[in-house]
Amino acid sequence: MKKFLTILLTLIFLLSLIAGMGAAQKGVFATSKITLKLGAWASSPAEKKIVQNQIAAFKKLYPNVDVKITEIVGDYNQKMQLLMASKTEPDIFYMDSMPAWQYIAKGVLEPLDSWMKKYNVKTIGYESSLLQPFIYKGKVYGLPKDYNTLVLFYNKEMFKQAGLTRPPRTWQELKDYAKKLTTGKVVGLTMNLELARIQPFAYQNGGKVFDGTKPVFTDPKALEGLKFALDLFKEGICKTPKDLGAGWVGDAFADKKAAMTIEGGWMIPFLNDRKIPKDSYGIAELPAGPAGKSTMAFTVAYVMSKNSKHKPEAFKLIRFLTGEGGQKYVVEAGLALPSLKSAGVNFAKTYPERKALVDGAKYAQVYFYGLDGTKVVDVFNKAFEDYVIGKKYDLKKNIEERVKQIMK
Repeated sequence: MKKFLTILLTLIFLLSLIAGMGAAQKGVFATSKITLKLGAWASSPAEKKIVQNQIAAFKKLYPNVDVKITEIVGDYNQKMQLLMASKTEPDIFYMDSMPAWQYIAKGVLEPLDSWMKKYNVKTIGYESSLLQPFIYKGKVYGLPKDYNTLVLFYNKEMFKQAGLTRPPRTWQELKDYAKKLTTGKVVGLTMNLELARIQPFAYQNGGKVFDGTKPVFTDPKALEGLKFALDLFKEGICKTPKDLGAGWVGDAFADKKAAMTIEGGWMIPFLNDRKIPKDSYGIAELPAGPAGKSTMAFTVAYVMSKNSKHKPEAFKLIRFLTGEGGQKYVVEAGLALPSLKSAGVNFAKTYPERKALVDGAKYAQVYFYGLDGTKVVDVFNKAFEDYVIGKKYDLKKNIEERVKQIMK
């Protein structure tokens, strides 16, 4: 009897095992179903659509992984820190280049190196400048999702009326063009009086304001380059949008209050919304200085929470969003540039008129200044105001005084 029961139980076990295997192959088991949270700041409907399309494509590859978007409205960093304090932050989320090291230094982000090795993700596939803010003490903490660079937008009709047949290529040409185009109620050039627009002039002159680990405030070459840009304001051939009665440079340019502006690729969808004909303006690389070309890049990465309970799946999502599969949606939308080099080639082919934006990535400096980034920006911005608005024309002294006040 005991032998019979043993045989019967063994048969029942084997039949159950075979049935279970069949059910698993058919996807009946739902025990592996998980949900990932993706944190993003509030954005335009077009930007949201990109992420929604990416997630839909990801779920086709990984049907047992559900992805919920957590949209954070208001002060993103403040609210993210509150979520982290309660350990309820998303599994992966947006991280701007500027505060990246501050988050990393607090130990709240997962290093990605081991995951990249496991899933064969190489940093060489991304524009190298875009990775800098997300590498700390030799470890990678984020992969860039997209970016934009600064370029020169110019009004073709105003150029034609002034007898100018191409955009300026050198500092001297930029200055000469700005003078020639400044007539009546129109100024030759408009840009914001801030480091995020004026910094390229420092590097175009062979200087620097950040050495990769810490800020450099009074590099002689940098000061000379910054002073060149600030003197355009001083001479009245460059004005801020506020001085032109505009909300931002996009309005000033669209309303034909300025013939040229230095701004990022986000100007394009804005000009489209304003119904500005695409053939009425041109896009060019920033004019080169004595030491060559430079521009700025603005980027955002996907990072992983140290507290994520689904790290393998979270990294697979990051890999997809920043890889070929996800980046094609960035190319199709055309709102920003894809961070993956191969996708960047496709972007340039799709939007040949925006080639200058892509070319700038090769020599761009990322908007990033280490652990004290916000203070560094404050130092330079206030020193620029001292120079242009306060008419204190010793830029080195202005910066040194602001360093004493701010860098405490």
